[in-house]
Amino acid sequence: MGKHLRILLQFWRASLIQAMEYRTSFFLSMLANTIDFTVGLAQYALFFTVAETVAGWEMPQLLAFYGVFMTVFSLHFIFLYPNLAAISRLVNTGTLDLVLVKPVSAQVLLSFRELSFEEVGSFLAAQALLAGLWATGRIAPGPAEFAGFLLALLISLTLIHALFLFLLGLAVWFEKLENTSDLLWTIFGLCRYPTDVFPRRWRWVFTAVVPIAFVATTPAAILCRGPSLDSLGLGLAMASLFGLMARAFWRWALRGYTSAGG
Repeated sequence: MGKHLRILLQFWRASLIQAMEYRTSFFLSMLANTIDFTVGLAQYALFFTVAETVAGWEMPQLLAFYGVFMTVFSLHFIFLYPNLAAISRLVNTGTLDLVLVKPVSAQVLLSFRELSFEEVGSFLAAQALLAGLWATGRIAPGPAEFAGFLLALLISLTLIHALFLFLLGLAVWFEKLENTSDLLWTIFGLCRYPTDVFPRRWRWVFTAVVPIAFVATTPAAILCRGPSLDSLGLGLAMASLFGLMARAFWRWALRGYTSAGG
């Protein structure tokens, strides 16, 4: 574990140096994403000019949901997205061969070797929003709510990484496959609003079949309304199942990979 972290820190340092080569573009990208976050926040607030609640969510709760969603989204964009965007290039140029022969976990290296700093502004803005809601008493999570929220957030990130690993395996298996990241954008588009806004039958699908409810809705609900042992138990089961399935598919894809050298 320590060896992998030391190696990743070197890669992350290189990513930061590369990003800082164009400092104006770097800071403008962060500013643009922070503005985009603010526009999204205003959109959520506008809902309450015509309604007191949205699918049972009061305004502070929905704003907290937005903060949680943007936390998960920005972490995905910082850590995972650049690596998913790069995998097709690694496969098609043969660079993947060099990664696979290194005495470290290829899964760890290919998942986290590159960072994108564009969404750092969104991440910080999301933390500021959640902190502001808590400081003003608009949400008041106690120790149980906060502990449940952290566990639910871990479940959310595990599910996102499982989907990422599945897409990574697809990119290795189908060597010419590109734009695998588009599916992640579609998933996040569905996660942008609480699953309570969907009809009942779709809520069940988004909880027990395609568990996008655990990406942002469940963590935000626990933070605002208190922990649910049923939701956390189901979330842990789904995260474990999808994590194992993604890991198995990843290994299977690597076994079928034909290196650049044949």
